[in-house]
Amino acid sequence: MVERKLLIDEASMDYEGLFSIVELYSVLDDYIKLKGYDKFENLNEENVYPAGKELHIIIMPTKWHTDYVRKVLKVDILAKNVKEVETEVDKVKVRLNQGKIKILYSCYLETDWEGRWEQKPIYHFIRVLYDKFIYKKHTHDFESEIISDLNELRDKMGAFLNLYRFKKEI
Repeated sequence: MVERKLLIDEASMDYEGLFSIVELYSVLDDYIKLKGYDKFENLNEENVYPAGKELHIIIMPTKWHTDYVRKVLKVDILAKNVKEVETEVDKVKVRLNQGKIKILYSCYLETDWEGRWEQKPIYHFIRVLYDKFIYKKHTHDFESEIISDLNELRDKMGAFLNLYRFKKEI
């Protein structure tokens, strides 16, 4: 059975105003490819209401380091009251989205994700000793790497959304 160590639990970012959901998704996708993660899209849902669209996207980038350790990020994007508006950027009319976005970021480290060390009680005991005394430094390094990756992703997406604060609707 996989053992998950939750490192960051739903750090949130809120934004309201103009944005492009396609470009936001592209920023996320480019970052995932840059860092060598495999992208798993668990949910991509769109509902249309009279007040506007509601989008819910859950993406879980995963990176395998060994047969024993993998890093998992979780990005949960919830956009509400999304409407298309027309704005002018550099004297060119552009269609953007307007609404509220809430992004939740989580990350965790999974060890023994194949369940090899859970077959017999003695294996489990050996694994606990191995984790506690031998592999402790490596686990700490993996934890700091994944926290750094998540913070960098959060900063990139926040900076991207901040660019739209200065654009005005026509």
